[in-house]
Order: sequence, then structure tokens, then C-alpha cells
Amino acid sequence: MTTTASSTNSRAADGAEESLGSTSLPAWRKAGLRYFAYNYFLRQRFGYRVQKVSIDAGFTCPNVDGTVAIGGCTFCDNRSFSPSRRLPRTNIAGQIDEGIRRLKRRYVCDHFMAYFQPATNTYAPVERLRPLYEQALDHPQVVGLAIGTRPDCVPDPVLDLLQEMAERTYLSVEYGMQTMHDRSLEWMNRGHDHASFVDAMQRSRQRGFEICAHVILGLPGESHEDMLAT
Repeated sequence: MTTTASSTNSRAADGAEESLGSTSLPAWRKAGLRYFAYNYFLRQRFGYRVQKVSIDAGFTCPNVDGTVAIGGCTFCDNRSFSPSRRLPRTNIAGQIDEGIRRLKRRYVCDHFMAYFQPATNTYAPVERLRPLYEQALDHPQVVGLAIGTRPDCVPDPVLDLLQEMAERTYLSVEYGMQTMHDRSLEWMNRGHDHASFVDAMQRSRQRGFEICAHVILGLPGESHEDMLAT
């Protein structure tokens, strides 16, 4: 089971709670939800439904290409969770169009977030990243970007680019934290430790984009207390 949780920042907090005199009740609870769902957050943020469209920009990972390790993470087969990795790769606009057609069969939605999902989507020089992000933003139905990456793949020049993009559009950077326990990170062949995640978070703060952390619950050898600690 994979759970994605966005960071608690002022914008999210503003939409999450409403003051009721002497008591304070979360707005999502008033809406009848069991938890502060990401879909609800996006509705609060944009004022309408927004769906993610998965994009495969052709990236690899440092623990696949041998820079850090080979074989990739134990849990990771991108085809299992990323629709774009299961399709023949086309250009960015073509992938967005196909993703929108697929999503419209399930949802009534006219606004979409371009989600750079499979592999590590900051694992390239800025000169390669910028045009790919720009192509996604050029699509008339795209209202923001979500960029999935590893915490050890965001050097300062890349963070500078992401900050620049966030000044123009909604941007969420999704870090694969997975767990705070280094023994589990080593078991899954993650190729970085928890300190790398903390470092990436600290360097990403105050840059104007949303920060999202992906965690995996139920890893072999982790107790309930371990999961709560994460």
C-alpha cells in the first residue's frame, strides 16, 4: 500500500481548517471526508476538479543506470503504477491528449495536471528538463505540474529551475521518501538514506512549490510503531 501525503504549508492549512468560534473543525471533516484527501486539496486550491495525467519523459534512475546501483528499487516496476509507461512513448503533447481521453471516460473534468511520473524526473541537466516541462505547460488544458523524483536527484540548479517554474504555475515536487528507516531503504535497494530526504526537504522549503512525500506502509520487517514514526 502506497500513501502519498503533501507537506503541511500555509496554503494547504488555509484550505484545511475553518474557525468555528471556540472550536476549530477541519473543512474536509465538515465535507464528510475521513481524511484530508489530495483530491479535496486540489479542489480547494483550484476551485474545480483537477486530474493528474501521467507522462513518460524517457528518464531513467541513478540506481538503474549504475550511477548509484543497478536493478532499481525492489518495489518498482513503473508499468505497474504508471499508465504512461505501459503505452508506446509519444511526444509530451500526445501523451497528455491520450491521458485526457482516458481520464474523461471515468471523470467529468476539464483541467489536468501534467504528472512526470515514471523514473526520476529531475535526473537530467537543466537544459534538458526545461523544454520538457515547458511542453507540458503549453497544453491548453494543463493547469500545473507534478514532478516525481528522488531526494538525491535535486541539485541546486534543478531546484532553481523548479522555483522559477513555480512562479508561473502550480508545481508539486513529489519525493520518494518511502520510509524513514535506513534498514528498510537498504532492503529495497533504494540507493540513498533518510538523511538524503531530509536534506532535499530542507533545500526545497521556501521555494514556492508544494512538497509531497511518498511513503510505503507495510514494508517487510517494519512494525506498526515503525510506520507511525515514518
